[in-house]
Amino acid sequence: MPRFALALVLTFSLLMASGDLHAQTTNNSPGSSVSLGQALTGVRWQGRMPSEAVIGDKTPIVMVYASWCPKCNVWSPDAFNQIRESIKDKPIVLFAINADESTRGVNYALERNLVGPNIFHGDDPSIVRRMGLDSELFKYSVFQDGMQSDSGSIGAYFPGPNDSKDFAIARKLKTGMNGEFSVLSPDMSEGLKQLLWPAEVGSKLDERSLLSMRKNMDDDLTSEFNSAVSGFLNRQVEKIKASREGSMPERLAGYELAEQVATDFKSTPQGRACRELVDQLKEDESFQDELTAKKLYEQGMQKANSAVTLRRAMGRVISRYPETHFGKEAQKAVDSAS
Repeated sequence: MPRFALALVLTFSLLMASGDLHAQTTNNSPGSSVSLGQALTGVRWQGRMPSEAVIGDKTPIVMVYASWCPKCNVWSPDAFNQIRESIKDKPIVLFAINADESTRGVNYALERNLVGPNIFHGDDPSIVRRMGLDSELFKYSVFQDGMQSDSGSIGAYFPGPNDSKDFAIARKLKTGMNGEFSVLSPDMSEGLKQLLWPAEVGSKLDERSLLSMRKNMDDDLTSEFNSAVSGFLNRQVEKIKASREGSMPERLAGYELAEQVATDFKSTPQGRACRELVDQLKEDESFQDELTAKKLYEQGMQKANSAVTLRRAMGRVISRYPETHFGKEAQKAVDSAS
């Protein structure tokens, strides 16, 4: 599971340094703790459904809103504008979900210009219950290590001059929330960022797509582009190297990343190095057992819809690969279901 940022917390020192927070304050204790996957299950998305590749190591934030509150509708355009500007070119992914029972769709947010390459829109009234929120009125949750770690109100703000509002969530989002980009970097030119944002949020990035991107580039942009791609591949190789010293799940994730780089960038030095590692590990029977056990475990967990089907699926993993990491995880799943 990718690394995610620390929870969104407004500390006492921040309040002292920046003035009083408006009474519509942040609630830093979610009503329940759910995974990001659970929170977004059932959302009807506009356009393509976000995948794990969309998130990477960026900070995921789920924002829930509704359109029926006249008072909220007064300040929401300003709040949306501050949020949009705060996450522009930041390693953050915002999932803006309309939870209004009576007004389905995402037009409310789009009409208020909450748009950007790292903003995804959907609607689902049931998301409020799944996330343990107390209302559908402009709430947010931050996710850390894939789990809901903090909830609060979009409407919390610091009073500014001339009755202006400095929304607390926007102020915090400007830090990037400790997320990390996979492809982009802060010092890239705007032209290159525009080219690479689709790859940052999950579009296919391989040698064929790179050839297409290079068309009609001037020399300066081509040089910057080539350097950025080389840096991206080098970072992937460093992740793979680091994974070899980690836990079994980390080693398996590193293997899968190496296989991806070897396939998508096979003519590059990094791709060839990854191919050597993949071929080497294919000869390691114990490692291949771990890899197969992982696949069986994940397939079983996805398909299990009752305690009976869970025990049956996990039993296959336990009987074939009892000493592997995921064989032991399967046993834990069976024990907890008993």
